[in-house]
Amino acid sequence: MKKSNTSKFIFIGLGGVMMFLFSFTIIYDLLIPDPCYYHTNEMNSFMCLFYSAGPVDNGHPVPNFTNFMVSFIIGGLLGIALYKLTTVNTHPFSHSTSHPHTKE
Repeated sequence: MKKSNTSKFIFIGLGGVMMFLFSFTIIYDLLIPDPCYYHTNEMNSFMCLFYSAGPVDNGHPVPNFTNFMVSFIIGGLLGIALYKLTTVNTHPFSHSTSHPHTKE
């Protein structure tokens, strides 16, 4: 694939969305197997950082804005890495005018 800003932003966006979905489904189920546990028990500091449990949610932990931002940033970084792995540099010596191993 050739390098372009459009494909870079597509990879970043898709990486962010995929990590967002991964965080809000699989990681949520792994960290919180029983959401009703927090009706009578306090969440630890890690859980409070990424989840909130208020009266609106009936005491069940739900992902908060910090969780969303961290998930999207990590997904975007993974998208950039995947973009760099899949793109082909068509001009390997585009920054220099001569071959690096020859003298002018």
